[in-house]
Amino acid sequence: MSSNTRLNLILLAVLVLLIGGNVAGFTYRLWGPAVNQYVADYWKAHTLKPAIKAGDRTIAECLGVSDFYSAHLTTYFLADSDESAGGPTDDLTKYAEYCDRVPGTGRVIFSVTLMEKDARNEPIAISFHQTDSAGGLEEINALPPKRYPSGMLSVETTVAHKGKYVLRLAFGEARNKEDVIDMPILVGR
Repeated sequence: MSSNTRLNLILLAVLVLLIGGNVAGFTYRLWGPAVNQYVADYWKAHTLKPAIKAGDRTIAECLGVSDFYSAHLTTYFLADSDESAGGPTDDLTKYAEYCDRVPGTGRVIFSVTLMEKDARNEPIAISFHQTDSAGGLEEINALPPKRYPSGMLSVETTVAHKGKYVLRLAFGEARNKEDVIDMPILVGR
């Protein structure tokens, strides 16, 4: 191969790279956000690590919303062990902190912060359900409707099986879907 042919091939490769880079740069607003969201979702789904401290997660990662309400979820998890069988659960130092993904079976405490001050004056029912293969919900634990003026509510339960679960908040009489926040919880995935 002659030196002119090599030089022409190098110039062609540089020209293709410049054109490709410009096309990618000018069309980034069309394809960029979708790729960024895919990478963020993939990374979040495959890195199941507890937070070092409460401020390690952004508020959007653990936020459940409906048209009228929003609530922030923090899940405290203690894996099945001899230490976690029975006994008090008021010592949260032994619990790892998660959002909507829990690494395995064990004891969980769901702590919910109501984001709207108006919601604190309404009765709110909280329930925890396991999702069956047909998409139905089987209730595991529930608290009756009650007002939470502090904006904080929690429910404690034991998760015995890996799978899909739903934490449901029902505001007021929960007549419409806008009055309910369903927060999917994945256990062991």
